[in-house]
Amino acid sequence: MRTFIAPDAPAPNGHYSHAVVFNGAAWLSGILPNAVAPGAPLEEQFDAVFRTIRTILAGCGTDLSRTVLCRIYIADLDDWPEVNRLYADVFGEHRPARVVVPVKELHFGYRLEVELMAEAGEGRAR
Repeated sequence: MRTFIAPDAPAPNGHYSHAVVFNGAAWLSGILPNAVAPGAPLEEQFDAVFRTIRTILAGCGTDLSRTVLCRIYIADLDDWPEVNRLYADVFGEHRPARVVVPVKELHFGYRLEVELMAEAGEGRAR
């Protein structure tokens, strides 16, 4: 088992790693759009989350095309159509398993948080 904290991503807000690589898989912690303000438009928050996710996956020797499961927490169910559209744009033809969880609120007032698991490569995680 290897833990990974991406030096080019916003630092974790607590006692956890961005990812743990174990048994051929990269398990990413919940990623908030910390690179933008909580009041930023949904699309900016979504883009910020997936920029961070791409950075973390690259550090684990993998990428979005190897995603197996994606879990998205959304603070407003009315955001669902736009989240689904943005998600389809990000993944294209790849259709990993997915769970969308409506929640009352998210940390710092953000509108979404994403965690996922992907098949890992050799990577640089340590």
